[in-house]
Amino acid sequence: MKKYISLFLAALMLLSLLAGCGKKSDGGDGTRTLVLRNTAGLSTNDPHATTNTHDYTVFENIYEGLYDLNEATGGYDLRLAEKVEANDDATEYTVTLKQGVKFHNGETMTADDVVFSYAHAQKDAHMGSYCRPLDHVEKVDDYTVKIVMNQPFSPIGHMLHKVKIMSKKGVEELGNDFGKVPNKVGTGPYMWDENNYNPLSSWSAVAFEDYYRGKAKIEKITWNVIADDTSAITALQNGELDYMVVPISYWEDIKASNKFNCVEKESNEVMLFCINVESKTHGELLRNDNIRLAMMYALDRDGINKLVCDGYGTPTYMYINPNYAAAAPAADSLKNPIPYNLQKAKELLAQEGYPDGIDIGEFNVAAGRNENFGVAVQAQLEAAGIKSTLVVSDYNVAGDRNVAQEYDICIAYDCGNYDFNNFEQQSSSAAIGLTNVLFNGPSGKFNDLSAKFDEWLKEGSSTADEAKRLEIYTEMYNAYYDTHTQVPLINLPSCVAYSKDLNAIAVPTDYRVYDWSWNS
Repeated sequence: MKKYISLFLAALMLLSLLAGCGKKSDGGDGTRTLVLRNTAGLSTNDPHATTNTHDYTVFENIYEGLYDLNEATGGYDLRLAEKVEANDDATEYTVTLKQGVKFHNGETMTADDVVFSYAHAQKDAHMGSYCRPLDHVEKVDDYTVKIVMNQPFSPIGHMLHKVKIMSKKGVEELGNDFGKVPNKVGTGPYMWDENNYNPLSSWSAVAFEDYYRGKAKIEKITWNVIADDTSAITALQNGELDYMVVPISYWEDIKASNKFNCVEKESNEVMLFCINVESKTHGELLRNDNIRLAMMYALDRDGINKLVCDGYGTPTYMYINPNYAAAAPAADSLKNPIPYNLQKAKELLAQEGYPDGIDIGEFNVAAGRNENFGVAVQAQLEAAGIKSTLVVSDYNVAGDRNVAQEYDICIAYDCGNYDFNNFEQQSSSAAIGLTNVLFNGPSGKFNDLSAKFDEWLKEGSSTADEAKRLEIYTEMYNAYYDTHTQVPLINLPSCVAYSKDLNAIAVPTDYRVYDWSWNS
């Protein structure tokens, strides 16, 4: 749909941004700079203070954890840890650290930095789903720490990956400026470029000379913020970007151009439709079970997939792709999926006293891809007599409104989930400021269920028995879906195009430029 927008207009939008950032740009010493797209500006450079995917993809090249998620092959690799040993009941983990690891400020990593970094992560609500069962981390000696949990925690690997180890000295020296200005607290193969750091528009990272695994082959990376998909496609086709996750509606054109290496993979990215039962303007209406049920019947997932995704997506009722994450319920375990039935939607509205339809307020969406889904869903709801006003804003603004419950209905998305425990971010009573739908809100609509969610989450994460975990999470997800408040629509594939001059490893989310190189 959007691919038919004038490329001339797109070029005008790109002109000022991409001037001087051409395909053959260099890092000041004749070496070629890798140019990447970011869909939004950085919300922070503190790796523990965000859940935004567009932040994480950058951070994975600059910061490291004790473990590293290997998205290309699956599973986790040891990274800053040399060895990890658990006690008999899996409540204590003794971690032997790699020696000789340097931070970007030149300091050598020790156990003190690990203890500090875990304490730092525990203080931030964004890290709750990873760190909630963590009691503390203690120093054993300079290169050994003990991680003490308050319960067995089956997704421990993801915690060891998500908590990034930072220089205690570097963070403390920056004080309140940490997260706002370039820092040298990471251990990763790239470090922030202080000469180009404009977090709302463009920033760079340069290869770290003293990286313990050897200096990266690509000397410099520059990320340019291009929120509009049409503008990003124009940049890719003009050689102004070297690697890009391509919106599905452009995929056939990009493949047909024969200008790029093209890789299509399954992913765990899912588009979501959310209904805010705590809305200050339309909450009473949206708390009506039959009104929400009518909206469920109005959703034609196949139609959305054809219109927005050219049929490349997979219509789904599941929040997390079971092929991609441990202990995630399978599609056939959902007991009451609501199929598309426009007549049933209209009958439910009439039953509730709205034979001529209703207005449910503002439909909050982010510009770009989310907007396309919003337009499609809005039209389907309106066909059933459910009217709304589309409100389109910048990605960060729209996202902030979602998690603050400052909307009536909205489009959201999620990805990067490699264990069903990550669903805590959308269901735990402690996930304030993270969840799109509040289940323990002031109306009390779902307060009893919210307490049950907390119980299920604790049970599921505290057993290593995968069959038991799946049983618990299946019961939980059925109860969650039946609220008809945050429902999956489409599971998107990962469609990646990159320059034929580049040796890259294409993955759905967390690319690692350290493993890439130029062909010449």
